[in-house]
Amino acid sequence: MLLSDGEMTIEYDDEIQSYYIVCTRMAAAGLGKTKQEALADLREAAHFGIDTAVDLKLVEIGRKEG
Repeated sequence: MLLSDGEMTIEYDDEIQSYYIVCTRMAAAGLGKTKQEALADLREAAHFGIDTAVDLKLVEIGRKEG
């Protein structure tokens, strides 16, 4: 089974009997006065983006299966 909305692809692998998800189209930028600050900001932005995308997908799946 393949579900794709352009941002997340959800597939079931019969061999390992598990779902796996690939997230694409996720872009993040980090800003800071130093490289370290910019990287830390990038990490925070990326985590926020993934958390938001996963939360939205969970709501969507809940509605479809609900």
